Amino acid sequence: MANKNTILSEEIELSEIVLEKTNQAFEMIKQEDIVYMKKTHTGGKEMFKVQAAVFAGVCILAVSSISAVAAIRHYWGRGMNGNIQASDEQQQELTEKNIAKVYSEEPDSPSHSVTNNGVTIEPDTVIVDERFVYMAFRISGYSVTDRMEPGFDMVNVYQGDNPENESAWLNISGTMYDGIVPDENGMPVYEDGTSIESYEDGSIISRYTDDNGNMEYIIQASAADRNDSLLGKTIHVEFKNLGVLSKASFIPAVVGDWNFEINLSDVSSTQNIKVGKKVEGTDFTMEDINISPISIKVNYSVSAAPVEKEDDLGIPEVKGAVLKDGTRIPYLTNPGRLGYTDSSKSNAYQIAGFVRVVDVNEIAALTVLLPYENEKAEIVEIPVSK
Repeated sequence: MANKNTILSEEIELSEIVLEKTNQAFEMIKQEDIVYMKKTHTGGKEMFKVQAAVFAGVCILAVSSISAVAAIRHYWGRGMNGNIQASDEQQQELTEKNIAKVYSEEPDSPSHSVTNNGVTIEPDTVIVDERFVYMAFRISGYSVTDRMEPGFDMVNVYQGDNPENESAWLNISGTMYDGIVPDENGMPVYEDGTSIESYEDGSIISRYTDDNGNMEYIIQASAADRNDSLLGKTIHVEFKNLGVLSKASFIPAVVGDWNFEINLSDVSSTQNIKVGKKVEGTDFTMEDINISPISIKVNYSVSAAPVEKEDDLGIPEVKGAVLKDGTRIPYLTNPGRLGYTDSSKSNAYQIAGFVRVVDVNEIAALTVLLPYENEKAEIVEIPVSK
């Protein structure tokens, strides 16, 4: 995971044109007899005056800045990487394509923050596709004591401008980021890869704050209508009262409201892939998938719908993926939505977000969890060709 403090310290490769211009500028400096530097003191600050070298320096800055801008490193922050993990390359690609937005990089970044009673909250990173939006908000000015869990009294997320419209509300899951992420086998570890520590009573030691004492609240939200798209929408996020969660109760510490209006990107990152493969051992056929780097929608045809058992609809669930290089990602999807498209139960669907970013073009197969039979879980692979 990248270190935010060193994010811009990596070497920048200059093109041949930039190198040529830079060399010419330095040659001008060497040939100019009147070039000198004089150190002057101005109220405790240090300023270096450069005479003829100024022009050459401006040339260097002008030609070099092109490559410097192109080489900027986007950093999603610890909260977003706890929400959906991504490699450095994936962070750069999705941000450059405007699928992800890092608010701290924006010129008007301070205008997005809201301060109330000494606590400042601001959006950090937002990632969106048609089905899901992942959001991370940074919180400064408040922390909790050991063994206490921070949280809000209420968090509301809706689209559009009318919160009274039921169709505007989103399905959300949100929590204060505790520094714990799943490893490649789905086992919990700290974000730096180290094993989970625990207190003497066995309870887990959470790491809510970063090195600067800030916390992050992470949200995953999806539209209530499975056919609705979030692309290009305006999302309202409302936080009310900050404090501590204790068992089933909330203990307020800072009373206030922090409200945000988030304009989502309209850039689509999804691919529609025809599959047409029967799910072995079931009456379901995976007809096609609509998949992005952060979520999936699976469409099934059903020859005979199974008997429902309480809340179990008997619909197969995509759980992971196999990449073309043989890499297996057994735990890729979050618990999502399963259902039939109509009362005839001749077609079914699954919608799920991912716990890590994937390169869709590198997926060779999907791993599918079959409906439980005799309490035994069985996984099958469905090849995916593009």
